[in-house]
Amino acid sequence: MNSTAVLIAVSYAIVTVLGIGVFLLLWRSTTSPKDVDEKRLAHREKAWLFIVLGGLVVLLFGTIFVTPYGESAPPGAQVVAVDARQFAFVIDPGTVRAGEPVAFELVASDVNHGFGVYTEDDEFVLQAQVVPDRVTTIVHTFDEPGTYKVLCLEFCGLNHHAMVGRFEVTP
Repeated sequence: MNSTAVLIAVSYAIVTVLGIGVFLLLWRSTTSPKDVDEKRLAHREKAWLFIVLGGLVVLLFGTIFVTPYGESAPPGAQVVAVDARQFAFVIDPGTVRAGEPVAFELVASDVNHGFGVYTEDDEFVLQAQVVPDRVTTIVHTFDEPGTYKVLCLEFCGLNHHAMVGRFEVTP
């Protein structure tokens, strides 16, 4: 079991325990108004606030370090310049090596585009938004050699459906 699966399982366990606690609190608080001790109730509310906040902090720190966004390319990584324009991708160079990080530097010449990379079997690999006048960088390491297809994932005009690019990943 990989670390992401363990973190997800722990997150579900924490949420389940908190949910049961909230249920029990609500169930036990169904007393008639004459039996309510306001000081005790205020103390319980503060306690539950800190329990929930603590659970949220644990979930945050349990998952933030495995979030895949913000990865930067190491020095000497392969750099691929991609110019997205209606209705084509200009990919330079068109060949990268497997097993080494690739930094895609994405620029749109005209309107917003999506940069979606798929395998030969149409399995999704990665995606990024490409906006005009801004360089978007996304880093990925390809494990398998082959031909990868690039599709525009943002409607960009009448020939959007024909906006397809390709590049090779060599061993």
